[in-house]
Amino acid sequence: MPDAQLGLAALARRLAARDDADLASLLQARPDLVHPAPGDFTGLAVRAQSDMSLRHCLQRLDAGTLSVLGTLAARRPLTLPAEALDPVLERLQRLGLIFPDDDGASPAPPSSRSFSVPGSLPGVMAGLHLELTSPVLEPPRASSAAIPASLVRNAALSAVAELLAEVGDLLSALEAEPAATLRTGGVGMRELRRLTTVRSGAQRPADADIGETGWLLELAAAAGLVELDVDADRWRLTPTARRWRRAPRHRQHQLLVSGWLLAPRSPLLLRGPHPTARLAPALTPERQRGDAPALRARVLATAAELAAQAPAAPALYTLALPDDDEPGPQALTGALIDRMTWDRPVLITRVRGVLPPLVREAERLGLFAAGTLSEAGGLLAPQEGTGIAAGEEPAARRLARTAEHLADALPPQVDRIHVQSDLTAVAVGALAPEVAAGLEAIAEKETRGGVPTFRFTADSLRRGISAGWTAERIQQFLTSHSLSEVPSSLSTLVDDAARTWYGVTIGSAGSWLLERDPQRRAELLGHPALRALGLRELTAEVLVCDVDAERLARALGGLGLETRSADEPGAPGPSEQARASARLEDDLAEAAEAWTLPQSPWQQTPVRTVSAQEADPQLVSRTVTGLRSGAGSRAGAALAGGPEDRVAGDELEAGAVAGSDVMSLLRAAVRSRHPVWLRRVDAEGREHVLSGLPTGLNAGRVRLRQLEGGGESVLLVHRITAVRLLENTSDGEEPR
Repeated sequence: MPDAQLGLAALARRLAARDDADLASLLQARPDLVHPAPGDFTGLAVRAQSDMSLRHCLQRLDAGTLSVLGTLAARRPLTLPAEALDPVLERLQRLGLIFPDDDGASPAPPSSRSFSVPGSLPGVMAGLHLELTSPVLEPPRASSAAIPASLVRNAALSAVAELLAEVGDLLSALEAEPAATLRTGGVGMRELRRLTTVRSGAQRPADADIGETGWLLELAAAAGLVELDVDADRWRLTPTARRWRRAPRHRQHQLLVSGWLLAPRSPLLLRGPHPTARLAPALTPERQRGDAPALRARVLATAAELAAQAPAAPALYTLALPDDDEPGPQALTGALIDRMTWDRPVLITRVRGVLPPLVREAERLGLFAAGTLSEAGGLLAPQEGTGIAAGEEPAARRLARTAEHLADALPPQVDRIHVQSDLTAVAVGALAPEVAAGLEAIAEKETRGGVPTFRFTADSLRRGISAGWTAERIQQFLTSHSLSEVPSSLSTLVDDAARTWYGVTIGSAGSWLLERDPQRRAELLGHPALRALGLRELTAEVLVCDVDAERLARALGGLGLETRSADEPGAPGPSEQARASARLEDDLAEAAEAWTLPQSPWQQTPVRTVSAQEADPQLVSRTVTGLRSGAGSRAGAALAGGPEDRVAGDELEAGAVAGSDVMSLLRAAVRSRHPVWLRRVDAEGREHVLSGLPTGLNAGRVRLRQLEGGGESVLLVHRITAVRLLENTSDGEEPR
């Protein structure tokens, strides 16, 4: 049982009494204490007992350790066996959360000694609102129920195939018409509804479908497939998106997962601030969430750790996400959330509402399936001993390993279709990119998913002819990819579409058009609007124009003429430079490094972070040396009330804290009713020294009851340049 709660002065003495090895161990375990490095033990004590530092430290403790700490802070006896309790107590001592009352002089084991805690610790723990039960030092384990491996495998591969098809459909919709942005930023409900209609074919899509489109849009942006065109204020495809469409499926999946892991974004499955609110816009700045990458890594690592404890795929979770409401406490249950809550109760209490949609995202990516971790998810998770949040094993290596697995596991793509007499074409598997692109050019996609159905119509065929296809080219394409003879009804429809298509063929030589009818050539050459564009005769059948082909096509359309591009597949072919570029992109499509993002497109500027694992050993060594220097020793001696308690004024100021630690020390002094000495600067820049008892701290002001005379002063905190604690004496005035 603890005999006391340590005040700031006592805490500084305990820290100064540690040897160099124990002090270095503390600084390595709590890296925030050395950023920036404290100048003396007073500053170290201020920072070590500050609310922010304690919360940061408690966030990394498991439920068993927190329960032991809570028992000590509440001065209740511990009844756990010594062999289980001693390692926990040693860890708490190393973290500077408990201190033996005998200052470590006793050789007795930790479980037989009494401890004190920093004075601010009980209040910080109470503010976390944790439900700490009797200490249980064993973490939850996975359920003994096993899920058939074939079920997990099939569900995961099906999810991957479906996701890739849906992202492809979304990119097609954005290519036809980029998504407009709101004045406040992001893509609003009207645009999401339009994209959902184009993507799924539903005329009145449900909110759940619109939310799905929003998430797909977020995923595409996270993977760098779409970007905001600032000039047009629209989200459009990137060059990466065009390369992604031609890439093998395992590389497509690799890029999507790479973007998902890095994206500092909240899941779009979450709704607005009110439970009955409608879905929020996508791609808005408000959805930034800096801890999202670490949460995703933690979910995967925890699932991998649980799965490793079972001989077969264990049941890890049950997910029940409502379509029309925010997820409640029972949205995610099972061993996964139980283990995460045990591992990091402070963290999970804060982020619990984000985890159900995050797990759903992992299911959509094929990393989770059927309530457990899939094989792809297990390969992607940080391996044991590499760290959860950061992961010492490079993410690129884990992504490449997962992609190689999918390359073998996914069914091969096919280039064959079953063309039916009802003018439909049914794929017999996942279509190769070039076959899918050809069908999308000349037919309407009737069903979605990994194995779609296409329907040929007069309008779709005329659209293909306007894009450069000829009747012969369409017939050749269908014949080469159909499992059976092309039905006569479809051949007739193709011929009718080509025959009834009426217009001229244009090209881009400046631009040019072909017209074999002399009378029509004369009419075109004589039209004032076309003469203004520089239309002139090149040969007996070819006319050329000064403007580009797109502008010429618009002018001819205004006259009621349809146009057909001469740049059809294979005639004329691309330049040698374009062919070399295409070959280079095809080579890159097979390179794993080309499909792993170095950083998220959302991360425009680097962010400085302090590692949650440990501090730099060299920085720790320099900090320990600085604390053992003259300034730190004098401060520790003054706090201890020894012979150096009264020293020269410049030495006393060496024991004061400054900068960001001023507020923490003032807050501690108010809480413990401890007198302080402080130095402030007035509006003219003159320095003044005051001493007194701080009685209140609020809104950037501190109320100080002066030790001499009993008067009160209200001081602006930002004008205080240095603070130090005083001994409780009647003479509180410090010499300068």
